[in-house]
Amino acid sequence: MAMTSSGEKWVTDDTFKPIVVDRENDVLFVTRNLFQLHDNRRELKVETTGLNYRLAVPFAPHLFGSGKTTFCLSYLELLQRFRETSLSSFALDGSRKEFLDKLREAVLLYVDLTELKPINPIEERRNLEWALYYLMVEAAYLSVGEEPKDEEDVYKECRTHSYKLVKKIRTILNMRTDQFLLVAFDEVGVLDTRGQYFDLEVNDEGRVRPYHDFFGIVRRLCKQDNVFFIVVGKSKGLSIKNYTASVSKVLLHFISLSPLNSSSIVEFLEKSHLKVQTQSRVCDILCSPFFSVNELAEALLEYTGGVPGLLTRAVNMLLNYVQTRGQSFGSKDECLSCMKEDGFRTVCSEPFVTRISTLDEDRRSVLDMLLMMALYRIPFKADDELNSESYLFDVVTEMGFYRYPIDDNTFQVLFPKVFIINLKNASSFSLLEKILLGSLNMEPVDCFFSSKCRVFEGIVAIRLVLMLSSTIRNEFRELLGRLSAIWKEMKLPINGPSPLHYMMSVSRGKKRRSKSNKEEKTFGCNEWNRIIHKALCFDKVYIPKEANSYSPDIMFKLQSPLKREVLMVGVACKGRWKPEGIGWSDIIEEAKKFLDPVSRQVLSKPLKICHCMLIIVSTKLALNVTSELGNQSRCYTSGMRIGGNSFEIPPKCELVILCERDVEMLIDREILNGLERAFSTSDNPPFGDLGFNLLRRARDSFMSLQ
Repeated sequence: MAMTSSGEKWVTDDTFKPIVVDRENDVLFVTRNLFQLHDNRRELKVETTGLNYRLAVPFAPHLFGSGKTTFCLSYLELLQRFRETSLSSFALDGSRKEFLDKLREAVLLYVDLTELKPINPIEERRNLEWALYYLMVEAAYLSVGEEPKDEEDVYKECRTHSYKLVKKIRTILNMRTDQFLLVAFDEVGVLDTRGQYFDLEVNDEGRVRPYHDFFGIVRRLCKQDNVFFIVVGKSKGLSIKNYTASVSKVLLHFISLSPLNSSSIVEFLEKSHLKVQTQSRVCDILCSPFFSVNELAEALLEYTGGVPGLLTRAVNMLLNYVQTRGQSFGSKDECLSCMKEDGFRTVCSEPFVTRISTLDEDRRSVLDMLLMMALYRIPFKADDELNSESYLFDVVTEMGFYRYPIDDNTFQVLFPKVFIINLKNASSFSLLEKILLGSLNMEPVDCFFSSKCRVFEGIVAIRLVLMLSSTIRNEFRELLGRLSAIWKEMKLPINGPSPLHYMMSVSRGKKRRSKSNKEEKTFGCNEWNRIIHKALCFDKVYIPKEANSYSPDIMFKLQSPLKREVLMVGVACKGRWKPEGIGWSDIIEEAKKFLDPVSRQVLSKPLKICHCMLIIVSTKLALNVTSELGNQSRCYTSGMRIGGNSFEIPPKCELVILCERDVEMLIDREILNGLERAFSTSDNPPFGDLGFNLLRRARDSFMSLQ
């Protein structure tokens, strides 16, 4: 293996010029907000309590790598790029067109708040407004390549008069008085710590709120003609938004800055070029005739989650690697094998995982909760509270996770795979956290982006992992041993708890028409054989990755200790709380999807000593099912008929139907009650409907089995 000159395999040298992609909606959103200020500035200048207009500031409280700074610096360029698409409809109105024409000629002043500090003269050293004013003047000088003037001299010219400040900046930047000035404040989160250096307003509770003072200053500056602001930075965005709305008379409107999807990553790779060989596209350097740009985009999405900063860093590392060895990637598997390496992940994620590695005890205690939300794909609303003191929206940022927006007010927790490093050696992680992290590591990325909330089968799957691997006897395993002679012969416990593995669903089989003209699923002759014998391994619990899978919700294999017998187990989780419950037709449908094809295509093979079991885990059974079961769990073996003799259990197969009482061995009654409440109003309930207590109880139920 060729190495770099520094002797390291993975280096992050900037070798290409990344292009900004997929920000059309964000540009339109910010432009609408800026127009509102332009259209209502006269109202803003009138200090009355009955204002119809409240200052709206575009605000991006996102984590490192989400593209905040790049978006600010590129906004005016993007404005030009999208003028014929999304912005063309915006400009249909005459006043909007005039505004847009002027905005295209605007001058951007980028202000890095990490440089914020007390500034002389001595009598103003603790004045936040003066410190911000001087920082803006300093940024203006630096942007035109001039040495900043002494703070005492600037103070004599401007003091803390907003009109004098704006006039000074226009002079430095050689701007017309009617030309738009767009100020971008970056890294606003520094106020969490820098606020202590200034004399700030104290509220009625005796607390200092630096963002109240900061946005108050922004509001006063917005009264000056032709001045606009964008504010970004890592911060407790929702808490700040709510507080400023109630106290500072400022509405903060969140810029979504979504992670990139696969098609946007393709555009990123095709339009970005090397710095030195400026005609060479990134995709041409990394890809070969046997490895397409689409496959590369899928691989990068798999490991970076589409987070722009992570994506750019990963691409730089891959470029350095292939240029050093002088050969492009020959296949997607080869590229993925590189990104799976601990060395690649460590270097790629290093600047991003600081927050996760330095969590305080309070935040550390909810790490497994956020991991559960990411794995089960539980959406949350912007105003969902984790507890009385913090919003989930803010906690995701504080913990070092990312938010993937589903719509303007709904998000999912995104934890990029590249963050998951050396799990086996991570002593700081609990067993549950290792299972959750390992499961996220196994999960295909399209499962995350396309699937609905799967909290019910997710809880059952992890409970099964812990029950099957526990060295302590548990009542669920003993129940199945009493019901099934085949189960009783299997070797338990399995070797140890492992993450959930995600496999291709068998729903990819071909469709055909039945005699009743209904579509039915059929499977290729080797489909089940390949899935069962190649994809499934012992000591692993699988969940098919597709949302509307024709497979059972959970699958695993067991083996007898002395004989070569194998038991393939499918678990169908039927979450239903309607009065009629799960009937025989539902149960037979599940049996036909699993037992029939396995029996025909796997168990019928000569010399195969295999058995198959389907377990029905239902939250509510229909009365006729409960009546036949006699209010107890039952195992139906080969040759037995169910549902009024309408279905016969195939050879070497068993069907286990758990009664509602025994389902509580897998998932306790309080959790079931919570799920019932949540799913009664939505097929994809958000965090607020599920509730923190339900997830905490699920977590506690896992911990009790460790």
